[in-house]
Amino acid sequence: MSNQPPIPLTNLAPNQPAKPGQVHAPGQLRGPRLSGKFADGKAGEFPLADRTSMGRHPNNTLRLVDREVSKEHCVIEKVGGTYLLRDLNSSNGTFVNGRKVRELRLRDGDEIALGNSRLVFHSGEGGPGKGPNTSAGVTVVASAQSMPAFLATVAQMESAEFRPAEKLNDLETLKQDYEKLRIANEFHRLVGLERDLKSLLDKILQVAFQLLAADNAVVFLADAEGKLDPQAIKRRKNDNAEVVVSDTVLKRVAETRSAVLTADAILDSRFSSSESIVAQGIRSAMAVPLLSKGVLRGVLFCDTRERTNAFSEKDLKVLSGIASQAAIALENAELATKIEKEAVTRAELSRFLAPAVAEAVVSGKVELLRVGRLAEVSVIFADIRGFTSMAEADSPQETVAMLNTFFSAMSTVIFQNEGNLDKFIGDCVMATWGPPIPHADDAARALKCALEMLDEINAMNSQRAEAGKKPIEVGIGVNTGQAVVGYIGSNERHEFTAIGDSVNTSSRLCGLAKGGEVLASEATIKRAGPGFLVEPVSVLQVKGKEKGVPTFRVLGYTGKS
Repeated sequence: MSNQPPIPLTNLAPNQPAKPGQVHAPGQLRGPRLSGKFADGKAGEFPLADRTSMGRHPNNTLRLVDREVSKEHCVIEKVGGTYLLRDLNSSNGTFVNGRKVRELRLRDGDEIALGNSRLVFHSGEGGPGKGPNTSAGVTVVASAQSMPAFLATVAQMESAEFRPAEKLNDLETLKQDYEKLRIANEFHRLVGLERDLKSLLDKILQVAFQLLAADNAVVFLADAEGKLDPQAIKRRKNDNAEVVVSDTVLKRVAETRSAVLTADAILDSRFSSSESIVAQGIRSAMAVPLLSKGVLRGVLFCDTRERTNAFSEKDLKVLSGIASQAAIALENAELATKIEKEAVTRAELSRFLAPAVAEAVVSGKVELLRVGRLAEVSVIFADIRGFTSMAEADSPQETVAMLNTFFSAMSTVIFQNEGNLDKFIGDCVMATWGPPIPHADDAARALKCALEMLDEINAMNSQRAEAGKKPIEVGIGVNTGQAVVGYIGSNERHEFTAIGDSVNTSSRLCGLAKGGEVLASEATIKRAGPGFLVEPVSVLQVKGKEKGVPTFRVLGYTGKS
């Protein structure tokens, strides 16, 4: 290799167009390009023009300073919507996917070898830094005609079960069980209780490197549609070279649920059958499924280019053992993450929903309205009378303690009646009955809750009297009607609430109620049905409404229909 200066790497600002003749840092480019390790040993990307010449001479579009590369080595030309690679009678030849070529129409993911350069062609259809089947330095050769030589297959075991001592009849059986134990011990020593997915994948690859003589290892995870995407990669050499994986191998593992050992001499209909396979293009590779309870979670892939047939069937069994442990670890991590999310969600929902309602939402039986919609709700506002003068007379600590006691007592009563704690507004509590789980007797539940709130206030005042403190008085307003219910607010901050004229009316009734009084609209009394002791109040003129609101004072509940 020449001692001439290396090709400089250029960094692009976001969306900055690539300049011809420059090699850019990985992940910088859009559109058709070559990526990989250039002759100077650095990883980068090079944009393709309509005609891109490659060779050792400075006049080439892409200059490769390498004695193994001819002055005018090859050219890539755009023909219609595709790119054609032509060798220019180079001394050492141009190789694609391990085969020497004279002329070839390139496909996304093809690996081009020129001397010491290993470049991968990207059609540009997958956005910056990756082709349709490329991610983080991994390229899946998408040719349906790729045919690696499958040397061995091992049925993947769901779990590494050990035989009872009385069933160990020979040394080979004992060795097999010992190998399982060794893999499991090494895996748990390194992975432990890791729950972070990225860290877990990195440690899975670390175990594979400790137990196997692999040069590269990749973990593919299956998405919701079953498509395998590369999620983690590890290289023994820190050269950032592109790892090329045959799509045929991945499909074989996914379809058969079996581990495979391959000699990766890719046969492709685009090559002439008379062209030979060069040794440097042959890889030993293994791919094993990550199975958990019969579900394919992904594929673990390892390869080496150090020598042909570097892996044995024993290595394949070792990798299968690692995959069994890895699948369990991935399932445990996923389950732990799900539990943590549910716990956070449950805690969040429990702040404003009754426990039974919150549980129904977490379990997926009921969905909170992501977009507000019109629904009937019964709304309570309960407000402390004379709070300002009380706050002036008491210390801030005493005021906060009183509010906490008040809010806790009111929340308990609301949840006991399966209401939704909408919010605390200063010294006022707002609660609603209706979505996400409406009941036919929501209005009756709201009235019962209002009466029980007064009972709780009386109990609180008894305790305050014993402590030599003044009693608190609360006025309550209840109304039933149509309101917009759902998540309302900005992208950064929103809450599940109800808004509308019926909510405002409840607030106005609360403002008119005296301490220890429950005022309910006629609509609420009618919807609640018989069983409540009420007395009519003169039609109240509430703020914001032209017509007066027929109102009743709620005195008690007999429970008789």
